[in-house]
Amino acid sequence: MGLSEDFYKLLDGAENDPEAQKRAAQLVFEAEEGPESSGLLALMYHDGIGVEQDLEKAFKYAEEAAEEEEGLALYLLGHMCEHAETPDQEFGGDRQKYDHYDAEDFMERCTKTDSSWAESAHLWLGDFFMDMARGGDPEIALEHYEAIGENNAEAAGKLCDYYWERWQYETEVEGGNPDKELAEKVFYWTHQAVRLDPCEFSFRMGCCYADGIACDPQKGFRLARKYWEDAYDYGNWWAAESIAALYQDRLDSLPEDAPETERQNCRKQIESWLKLAAREKARQDAMEPDPSQEED
Repeated sequence: MGLSEDFYKLLDGAENDPEAQKRAAQLVFEAEEGPESSGLLALMYHDGIGVEQDLEKAFKYAEEAAEEEEGLALYLLGHMCEHAETPDQEFGGDRQKYDHYDAEDFMERCTKTDSSWAESAHLWLGDFFMDMARGGDPEIALEHYEAIGENNAEAAGKLCDYYWERWQYETEVEGGNPDKELAEKVFYWTHQAVRLDPCEFSFRMGCCYADGIACDPQKGFRLARKYWEDAYDYGNWWAAESIAALYQDRLDSLPEDAPETERQNCRKQIESWLKLAAREKARQDAMEPDPSQEED
C-alpha cells in the first residue's frame, strides 16, 4: 500500500478526529521526500489536517509537486486559483503569478495523470464548461463527463440530466421528433446513471422504457414497471401512480373480445397502485415540518 493509500486509510471515517489527523500527518512527515509526499503536505496545510492551516505552505508544497505533474497538487493548485487562495507573487509585471484563469490549466493537467484526483478534475472541468455564465462550451463539458461517466455516478447523472432535458425540449417544447442519436444518448446515459445511482434514476429509466426511447418496445411494459417498482421502493410515490397509468393504458387498449379476467386484473392493479401512491405520499407529507410551528 502506498503513502497516499495509508494516509487516507488513517482518516477514513475519522476526518474530524484530531488524533487520527495527527497520525496521518506524522506518516507524511516521516515519509521520503518526493512529489507524492509534497502533494499530501499541500493538502494537509490547505485543510489543516494535523497541522495549523497555512495557505502559503500549501501553495509552496503544491507548486513543488506540480512540477512533477503530481495529480493531487495539480488539483489543489486549480482549486486555490479558483478561490483566490494563491499568494501575491510578482511575475513579469504587477500581476499575481497565478489567478483564477489558471485554474482551468491545472485541472486539465490533472486529468492527464493517473491520480485518483483526475476524476474530480474532469468533474470540475465539466461543470466549468457547462456554465454558460462563464462563457462555457457544453460540447467540451460533455467530453469531460463522458471520460469518467461509466464509472462515476455524478458524471453519469449529469450526462443523463443533460440529454434528458434536450429530449424533453425537442419533444415537448418544439414538438419535434428527436433523432436516433439523441435517443440513444438518453437511453445509454440513463442506463449508466441508474446502474451507479438507482435511487436517483430508477424512475427515469422506467420512463425510457414506457416511452420507448431507444429500447425494445416489446420489453417496454415489463421493464417500465420493474424500474418504477424500484423507484417506489426508494420512496418515489409518483412511480406508483405511473404504474397505475401503465395498466390504465393497457386496459384502454384491450380489444373488445379480450377476456374479462384480463380487464379485472388491470382494474385491480390500477386500484392497488393508486392506493400505494396515496399512502406513500401521505407518509412523506406527515414527515414534512409544519411551517406554522417553526420558530421565527
